[in-house]
Amino acid sequence: MPKYDGIPESLTLKAARQFVEPRVSEKRFRHIEGVAKFAKQLAQVSAVDPFLAELSGWLHDACKHVKDKELVAMADRFGMQLHPIDREQGRLIHGPVAAYVLKEELGLTNTSVLDAISEHTLGAVPMSDLSKVTFLADCLEESRPEIYRQPILNALDMKGDVNLNKAMLIALDLGLQMLIADKAVIHPRTVECRNYFLALTRRKDA
Repeated sequence: MPKYDGIPESLTLKAARQFVEPRVSEKRFRHIEGVAKFAKQLAQVSAVDPFLAELSGWLHDACKHVKDKELVAMADRFGMQLHPIDREQGRLIHGPVAAYVLKEELGLTNTSVLDAISEHTLGAVPMSDLSKVTFLADCLEESRPEIYRQPILNALDMKGDVNLNKAMLIALDLGLQMLIADKAVIHPRTVECRNYFLALTRRKDA
């Protein structure tokens, strides 16, 4: 493995897998495995480092098993600034909390990877291509419903001119539609992120 700033030499893909597997259910682990695999594939066609993408995929749900209240307590311990919705629905911060845990327990300080892990649920403004790949891989893992996956894959166009921004917009639109249908609370960061990618895609189409 080549050397990367902020990634200990001991943190191989195998080590990341071994760190995550005992912490999550078998079903969650299969999802994580699928995300890591897809992230690598997407990275290879979108000029993103495949190792960093696969590593982010393996680690993105490292704190998914933690209960909502505990996630909030951990966030407070780490000194994170939380929106009121974060406190009400702690599961939304499993990514940012995982970034702190991975820094503390594995010595991972690579900003790009930590951001990708932190941003994979709600998105961010702006997002690096690595963060987009991680977010999209989480959306496109094979256990996701086909009615959700296919429009994102169509926008992504992995066999043509890969368009991460358009795929992000479609993924965010679909996610918002599902939240509205479920009468669920919508985090303002997701709305901000959706509007950001809408502006990017409109600018390119103009």
